Amino acid sequence: MKKIRWGIIATGAIASKFAQACRFECDRSGISELYAVASRDEVKSLNFANTWNIPVSYASYEELLADPEVDVVYIATPHSMHAPLSYSALQSGKAVLCEKPVSLHRDELEPVIALARQKKLFFMEAMWMKFNPSFQTALKWALSGKIGFLRYIRSDFCFSAQFNPVDRLFDPALGGGALLDVGIYPVTLAHMFSGGKKPSSISAIMRNGPTGVDIWNKAVLSWDSGVFADLSSSISIHGGAALRSALIVGEQGSILLPDFWMAQRAVLLNTEGLELAVAEAPFECNGYEYEIREVEHCLLGGKIESSVQTWSDSIMVMEILDQIRKVAAT
Repeated sequence: MKKIRWGIIATGAIASKFAQACRFECDRSGISELYAVASRDEVKSLNFANTWNIPVSYASYEELLADPEVDVVYIATPHSMHAPLSYSALQSGKAVLCEKPVSLHRDELEPVIALARQKKLFFMEAMWMKFNPSFQTALKWALSGKIGFLRYIRSDFCFSAQFNPVDRLFDPALGGGALLDVGIYPVTLAHMFSGGKKPSSISAIMRNGPTGVDIWNKAVLSWDSGVFADLSSSISIHGGAALRSALIVGEQGSILLPDFWMAQRAVLLNTEGLELAVAEAPFECNGYEYEIREVEHCLLGGKIESSVQTWSDSIMVMEILDQIRKVAAT
């Protein structure tokens, strides 16, 4: 059987984490092959290839996309390039796994999905959180009624980064800002646990930094079912574990997810906050291996869309992020 050949676009920190997990999966199952990497800097591309034992390195993204041996592309560039590169990769006949956020706005995403559908090519946003075993356990607890009827969701993702106007976090031209970089995680969690439906109302506030991107935001989402979510994210606030967790509260108990976006532990609590069950699931590598397995599963099964991270999920989350920004600006 021919192996699935991966090409990685970009060579930053996230690309390195993905390459580590992809190398782990290649050695573990033999389904995939870590085949090529591309950077606009030839030296960076070559160094990355040498680090992760990748046989082919390119000094441009276009060269990688033109390589007929590449089956699936992982895109790990700054946010502003996600949708354009996804579109180009699909035009080149490649399956695509694109880092979150998959676009800057919903309107930018829709042509990408339309092209994937037209060409019958696999496309998925790399929301790795959704595939982690502890996160999946927490979702199963909620959906199976372990905490009763859902009432409240609280989720925060806050950290403090040193200000640098040309860093991707603070540069508006690169899609910087807290909401797109880390706020997408609380929004995605709320979207999942609330049943994947559109919120009936959204209120939000934001504080912008010197370059005009948001450095802190708070959003409250509510649904017709009676559920509401209190979400925040920041790239300027030290919060420690207290501002990097998620709490899902029902009428009969709650679920705590420490470091929820990379959860390796889920805790089921009663209404008094006492532990009823703890699910420990340490990563086999670094957590990215689970989304890689999903891509392999879909490609081997001839699927063009994941049932875990669907196209409608990506569209709805982008729509919510658009609305949060719109409301906060008024």
